[in-house]
Amino acid sequence: MDSREIATLYAAAVGERKAAFYVPYFLRADERGYAPKSWNWAAFFLGVFWFLYRRQFRWAAILTLAALLAALLAGQISVAGYPTLAFWVQLGFAICLNHIYVPLNANGFYYHWVRQRVEAVKAGLPLDRGRQAVALARLRPNIQLPLMIFVVLLLLTMLASPPPGLPSP
Repeated sequence: MDSREIATLYAAAVGERKAAFYVPYFLRADERGYAPKSWNWAAFFLGVFWFLYRRQFRWAAILTLAALLAALLAGQISVAGYPTLAFWVQLGFAICLNHIYVPLNANGFYYHWVRQRVEAVKAGLPLDRGRQAVALARLRPNIQLPLMIFVVLLLLTMLASPPPGLPSP
């Protein structure tokens, strides 16, 4: 398959709005044999929500579980009598993972995810380029899921906090 055909399939998977950025990046990754490091501001600011928007549920789950484990570790350190150390452990984790590692690698994660989907669609529909593009279009980003999760988290936060004027427990 030539680079124009694969570029068309990549564009179908990522959507027209971001194809101008992602398709050249993906083609460059194909040429090199690995995804080059690049900074992703959306992943820096949105983290898990960016992964949900891009339909990368595995990475969203991994980041969520890592954050929970860091919070549990910090809680245990705090209970052991070192609340300042617990704060720095959790802050260090957040900075290193969420604000350095993830933004530097998010485009690479996305490349691998799209590449796997493109290969699966090509194998399932080997001669029908039109149906391949339609199948890949179903992978385009979706704002509904991250927005719903954000609203649920916001509501849970509001329910968990005491009303103004009442002392917290």
